[in-house]
Amino acid sequence: MKRTIGVLCLLLVLFAPNVSSADIFCREETSTVVVFGNGILNTQDEATSSRETLERILRMTLSPDEFNNLEFDLAYNKSYGFFADLYESLKQRLSTDNVVVSFWRWLGGREEVPDAVREELLKMATRFDFSTMVGDADLANHLILYRTSILAGKKVLVVSHSQGNFFVNAAYQILYSGPDPIQSRSFGIVSVANPASFVGGNGPYTTLVEDGVIAAIALASLTAFPAVLPPLPPNLSNIFSNATTSDWRGHNFVLEYMAGDSRSVAKIVPDIIDTMNGLEQPMQIVQDGIITITLTWGAEPDVDLHVFEPNGFHVYWPQRQRQGVSGYLDLDDVTSYGPEHYYVSCSTLETGTYRIGVNYFYGLGPETAHVQIEAGTSVRNFTIPLSSSIGSAGDAMPIPVADVAVSGNSETGFQFNVLGVQ
Repeated sequence: MKRTIGVLCLLLVLFAPNVSSADIFCREETSTVVVFGNGILNTQDEATSSRETLERILRMTLSPDEFNNLEFDLAYNKSYGFFADLYESLKQRLSTDNVVVSFWRWLGGREEVPDAVREELLKMATRFDFSTMVGDADLANHLILYRTSILAGKKVLVVSHSQGNFFVNAAYQILYSGPDPIQSRSFGIVSVANPASFVGGNGPYTTLVEDGVIAAIALASLTAFPAVLPPLPPNLSNIFSNATTSDWRGHNFVLEYMAGDSRSVAKIVPDIIDTMNGLEQPMQIVQDGIITITLTWGAEPDVDLHVFEPNGFHVYWPQRQRQGVSGYLDLDDVTSYGPEHYYVSCSTLETGTYRIGVNYFYGLGPETAHVQIEAGTSVRNFTIPLSSSIGSAGDAMPIPVADVAVSGNSETGFQFNVLGVQ
């Protein structure tokens, strides 16, 4: 039996704007998830555009059968760390939005560095901690995506660009060496414009000689941060190739590294295919669905996922309650970290609203729950701080996290809105 403890929990919902997708149809099962991890100072729209470019190029390269075995996702990260902070600081200090025009030229040694920039660089260097290059909240969301995909029996291939390499390297270490390691070698990395000194799992990488951003990071590691290992050396150039590139920094994923007829795209695409083919297909533990909801947390024993379906059925941990009318809680965890997993198949999908909640059932201290909701093509991540456990007293009224509103039908397509509940 589970035990009862008191509770005081606060809800923090990330990414407040509504996310919706329209006209989603049920698709065939896939065997591999290709994930794009974005670089520094990318908006989510820019990162999505890079993922779409990657998808388009692989569609043109692979046979229809090979391509149809793939699905595509985004491991979005905001800009963290020294260079993003330095840029924001300089923009404020110099009182202009045009700092970006010279920013990378200054750092890459292509223009003389103004005194104000030198002073700010040295000041930040004395207080900067390179461990902050990876944001914990974003990394937790990435790990949910990777673990859930592997539990669903799918290989995961991450194409990481620029700062995204810090995130995927950290994810690799946690997946294989962390407190809850995975067993199969089903997770691979293809690195592009790598500012780090290694690729997790020794995957392939491509860094251009003319990449001014990586040159700037290498320069900073040699001057301001001599104790930090420099990036992997450049190993390719698009200069004098037939490519038409349009990023003066030589760094942009779409405009430079994936440019048509470039040497870089001619290397990266085979690297992706070879790495995918070399991964192991993991054993399937959970089911995939048109809606999937995954809960993870930390070292405390037990946080529970709750779903109230449109028909009114309450799906949660008791054996008789795990099978709903439209969905199923196919993984329940009581030994720390999770995940707990709920899915709805296409054949049982109902229109109406699914209400998602969590209950901190048992633990001795504060905990943080991470909930990832995939509905159609919409993906939302929520972080819920939990101050103390409440036991079965919280089962009837779990902390509300989000609503998934479903409309449409199988003939004209379904529409999904994932709405945070505050």
